[in-house]
Amino acid sequence: MPRCGAMFAAFVALCVACPVSEAAAEQLRLSLPEALERASQRAPELVLADLQIRQVDARRAGAGILLPENPRINLEARPAVTGGKFFGDMGYAGSVSALFDLGGAPSARMKEVERDVELASALRNVDRIEARLRVFSAYLDAQLAAMRAHEARRGIELAERVLDAADKRIAAGAGAEFERASAQVELARVRVSEQAALRERDDAIMSLRDGLDLPQSTELELMTTAESPPELAPLAEFFKSAEKNHPDLLVIQARTQSLLATRTRLNCETFPKLGLVAGVDAAPVSPIFGILGVTGELPVAQRNQGPRAVVARELETEQARLELLRRRIFRDIRAAWDAHARRLAEYTVLSESALPAAERSFDLADGGWRAGRFDWFRVALAARDLVELRGARIEALAALWNARVVLARARGGDVP
Repeated sequence: MPRCGAMFAAFVALCVACPVSEAAAEQLRLSLPEALERASQRAPELVLADLQIRQVDARRAGAGILLPENPRINLEARPAVTGGKFFGDMGYAGSVSALFDLGGAPSARMKEVERDVELASALRNVDRIEARLRVFSAYLDAQLAAMRAHEARRGIELAERVLDAADKRIAAGAGAEFERASAQVELARVRVSEQAALRERDDAIMSLRDGLDLPQSTELELMTTAESPPELAPLAEFFKSAEKNHPDLLVIQARTQSLLATRTRLNCETFPKLGLVAGVDAAPVSPIFGILGVTGELPVAQRNQGPRAVVARELETEQARLELLRRRIFRDIRAAWDAHARRLAEYTVLSESALPAAERSFDLADGGWRAGRFDWFRVALAARDLVELRGARIEALAALWNARVVLARARGGDVP
């Protein structure tokens, strides 16, 4: 009986576990716009960036308080040394003093926190754009790898067709064993290419899951195909957009504003702190006096001279970095634009001229070989040219899209 009970419990556990495992293997149909939108909301780096913004914003607490430090209290015992009894005529005194920031430092500290929050938001924008572009690249790599696998399967069909013809020629006594061996080598080579493309697609899918923070068991069905991209906008529009939207330039501008706010705060803190003093003085064998007055710092030596000098140099550095980075960005945009134009011309030639000619060449070589007019090597060469040109077309398409990723940063992450 105990054994039967254990078997029954194991059976129940297995039945319960099966639906859970099936539910864990979620299947998600995902278009490219949906993937980009999901990346803008759920990317892991954005979660951390939001927490960083909240961490910076927490500095608002207490930043605007006028009291730079807690009030001070002084208590004194005053025994009579002469003219009275040491303990019998004991006197006392006490005072309370408080300093106030009256030079605008509290409001300057609040403004500094606001600028630091804006800087953290600018850094978050960089993470958002990087997350979108990372998801876009992974999505594109997965679809291009699927295209490579598809072309490899077409190449396998082609190689099997050549191998079948070689077998028939050998069976008829018109071919050589070398033809069969060469056809088998070509078939194996294309099969290896198919497996490599499938591996690349698996890697890209996993990168896509990582960019979208999805469980590793989620099955993704990608709905958007990697087709020929639309025409680009004029080059001048990318330069203009980079001036306004490039994330790296926005970060430098936000950091400059943060440093300016820090400089203002440091300058305000050079104003001497002023305060009030109130107390009582009950000296031995004398009347009791009240005390009411003012207190203040003597600005003999400013302790923030070093921080102010550092901020001044940092501002100069950020201004130089802004100019250098702007020129570099414009060079990158121009290089990506030119590369896109060259790749587009390459892709057009492959699609409209080279591939149709290669397909026609293979059909003629295959037909001539079967008719006994051509040797086998012409067929093998035509088949390899066709397979290689199909692969070159996909690589040109991949380079075409990769050039657009560089241009996308100039538009704030929107892929052109």
